[in-house]
Amino acid sequence: MTKLTDTKRAYDKLADLIDQEIRKRSGSAKDLERFRQSLDVAFYLLGWAQFEYLVRKEAEDQVSNNARAHGLDGHAWRFLKENMKSLSVRRRLDIIFHADQKARSELDRDYDVRNDAAHDYKHLPQEVRDISAWLGKLETLVDKF
Repeated sequence: MTKLTDTKRAYDKLADLIDQEIRKRSGSAKDLERFRQSLDVAFYLLGWAQFEYLVRKEAEDQVSNNARAHGLDGHAWRFLKENMKSLSVRRRLDIIFHADQKARSELDRDYDVRNDAAHDYKHLPQEVRDISAWLGKLETLVDKF
């Protein structure tokens, strides 16, 4: 179990409180809807930050383990190990999920959404609005490491 589980619990509680407040309102709840969108983006970015840390550590572990090999493969892995800091998140994901292309392509789309939210201040598209389920999916991927 990682911090992602605690993040999911916190998100679920806060989202539920906002939903309860929306249901209580007899008038416009547009301000609460905007708060909910901001909450979604904030927890999406927090989830990614926590997941990126775990991805960095797992990629480093895999490269270190492979760098112990002898021969040409060992040389290549040692070269990669010396240059780990220069690897992007996407390259690290390639190392970890090279055998699971479905998960890898979904993470690539999610990372595009992350970049839009973090750098272009965009709200999340409708298909990724279930932040609780998405955080659970990340936790499941981490369990596969």
